[in-house]
Amino acid sequence: MYYNASRKLILKGVNGIIFVADSQKHRSEANIEAMHNLYENLESYGYDLSSIPFVMQYNKRDMAEVMTVPELRAQLNPSEVPDFEAVATEGRGVFETLKAVSKQVVKTLS
Repeated sequence: MYYNASRKLILKGVNGIIFVADSQKHRSEANIEAMHNLYENLESYGYDLSSIPFVMQYNKRDMAEVMTVPELRAQLNPSEVPDFEAVATEGRGVFETLKAVSKQVVKTLS
C-alpha cells in the first residue's frame, strides 16, 4: 500500500489511535484494507490494539451512498470501541472523537 511506510512510522510510540473510516459504500474495501494494515503495523512494533486507547470515526456522513452506522460497525468495529459519526469538512464529530481518545490516553497514562 502506498501510504504504508508513513503509517508505520506514525505509529511508533503512539499513545492513542483514531481510525477514520470513509462512510461511502465504494470505500468499503479500502477501509477494510486500511484496518488490516493498522493491525499489521501495530504488530510489527509489538503493540496490541486492545491495549491502546482506540476510537473509530465514520467520516463523510454527509455524502450520498454511505453505509449505515450498523453496517460500518459490523464491518470495522467488532470490538465495539467508542465510535463517532463525522463530517470533517464542517468540523462535525471531530472534537467529540478527539475528546474520547484523549480521555482514554489520560486514563492510561495516569
